[in-house]
Amino acid sequence: MNTTNLMHINSQSMATLDTVSEYQRVFINDAIGEVDKNLFKAKRTKTLKLKLESLEYIWNILEVEFNTYNISKYKAVIIEEEFVASLDWYYDSTHTGIVVNLSSSSVNSCWHYIQDIENRLLEYIIKAKSVSYTVLQYENGELQETNYQDVINVAFNPLAVPFIEDVDTYIEVFLNAKAPVLILQGAAGTGKTTFVKQILKTMQSKILKKRDELQVTYSFDENVFYSSEFYKQLIYDDYDVQVYEDINQVLYKNQEDELDPINKFLSVTDGLISKYKKIIITTNIESKSQLNPALLRPGRCFDVLEFRNLEGVEIDNLCDSCAKDLTLQTESISLSEFFAKRDGMKHSSMISNRVGF
Repeated sequence: MNTTNLMHINSQSMATLDTVSEYQRVFINDAIGEVDKNLFKAKRTKTLKLKLESLEYIWNILEVEFNTYNISKYKAVIIEEEFVASLDWYYDSTHTGIVVNLSSSSVNSCWHYIQDIENRLLEYIIKAKSVSYTVLQYENGELQETNYQDVINVAFNPLAVPFIEDVDTYIEVFLNAKAPVLILQGAAGTGKTTFVKQILKTMQSKILKKRDELQVTYSFDENVFYSSEFYKQLIYDDYDVQVYEDINQVLYKNQEDELDPINKFLSVTDGLISKYKKIIITTNIESKSQLNPALLRPGRCFDVLEFRNLEGVEIDNLCDSCAKDLTLQTESISLSEFFAKRDGMKHSSMISNRVGF
């Protein structure tokens, strides 16, 4: 096996290493901060939670199969000429974690080779239900992409959304509908993001029957809709759901030009979206009548769901469910305000109980 220490290699001396391919050089430059990110069309990240074993033993398993290079605290695993993975790690009290970052010219190949690494460590892996996010922002004229993973563990209370008669049924119907677009409309703090997480949690449980992760494209930046690279990514990347939070300006109905951002977005996604791929949009726009009609077209829009403050008996019901000691002298309150008051009350109680110790 060919193992080389690259901790002190710079971009000049690297050129003298005949055994390091151009793709490997790109990764190594990436690790020391000198990468031309356009050389790779795809990057994917996965976090593997491993049972408590020594890292040295885990690395030995990988080194039997792959060429590895040490870069500071990272390991670079060279799989094939065009596929380069970096491995980082962390500890907590129950497990060792390894973050696998893989670069290649194909999204599908990324997942294939990440799966290959995972298979080498299968007996050590703690299975977790994870969501893989590709977060998009448009800055300095370029589409910026950040990948991270999360374990969706929403403690969801249906009483927080009393305007939905049956939350589980609503989500199931949406996930099985041919219309891919769901718009969550309402002021900040009314529970839109929490509901999005509940949808992702349900999708996650379904997707895990086929594979390990739910793939989410996520953005809170309206400017991505003005990026040509964004539309290319929609075409070439694989995902289960797109989530766009707090977008407003691109949704207004006064934009009737076929080249306006939302029309262009819908034109691109119409040919890509099946009933098994969804688009979830949250917005603070006050009225459905203000939305671009292209969004609301039958067969495209599943629903425009209005989120609002809790009122009257709805507040009492939620208090009875999760905050029996909370007294609220108000007829209307946002969900975020309710939980802030409840959690503030708990925090105050904890402080008073500690006095004198």
